[in-house]
Amino acid sequence: MSRRARLGLLCTLRGVMAKELKLAFRYVGSLVTIAAMPFMVSGLFLGIGYAVAGPAAFRNFEANTGASSPLLYMTLGGVLMIASMVIVENTSTVIREEQLMGTFELHYLTPNSAVLLWLLHALAHSTLMILLFTLDVVAVVAWQGGLLTPYEWGVAAAVILLAMLPLAGIGLVIAALTVRFKEVWAAANLVNSFIAALSGFYYPLEIFPRVVQLAAGALPTTHAAEVLKSVVARVPVELPLWQRVAIMACLALAYLAVGKLFYSRWEDEARRRGELSKY
Repeated sequence: MSRRARLGLLCTLRGVMAKELKLAFRYVGSLVTIAAMPFMVSGLFLGIGYAVAGPAAFRNFEANTGASSPLLYMTLGGVLMIASMVIVENTSTVIREEQLMGTFELHYLTPNSAVLLWLLHALAHSTLMILLFTLDVVAVVAWQGGLLTPYEWGVAAAVILLAMLPLAGIGLVIAALTVRFKEVWAAANLVNSFIAALSGFYYPLEIFPRVVQLAAGALPTTHAAEVLKSVVARVPVELPLWQRVAIMACLALAYLAVGKLFYSRWEDEARRRGELSKY
């Protein structure tokens, strides 16, 4: 890649990051809600467990999950679940929103790759999710009197980023399908429901039949949840860290390749039919 191309990419990334951060901090209430949702869901589950089983609920939880802290275990899962939902939905809807604002076709007047541009949006959202992850987990770990090492923070941040980018590929597939049919939110919600159910955010996947566990292994968020619980919550896992990371890297390449293929085919078809600016 030439120096001019690298500078162009960095300038595009800076522009996308600046735009998304301005939009995010314009609606501070949404950020506060996103940051608080893992605690609200965790509190709900903990309250239900205590109401059903009393003090034995926490002993049962540790026996079934291997986690000594239910709050930390569920906060990790909640942060990852909210982050995955935000990435899939935002990547899916950003194109539709650009269409509704009348600015979608303007991106094709620039020398930037459209696919790369939408993936940079996903990178911006992933960075924001890592910041929110840091805020939530620091609060829980500090409340319990602990402290994570820089290595653990680095692994956790890298795993979240590696889990979020493949979801951008899913978002591109949804965007390619729904831009033509003008309905994106239903498809995004369906995908998010599937990811939330099979990623093991709040429970170990061993409770499912073997075939369901194999299907869950095709989701990058499944491996990210296992790594975070292992590194941060000290939950014992079957596969070592390097194998999980290798699997996530392969899934990232596969998901992004499929997303680029679907979007590029839709883009070529839209160019032939004159549908790029047809809303």
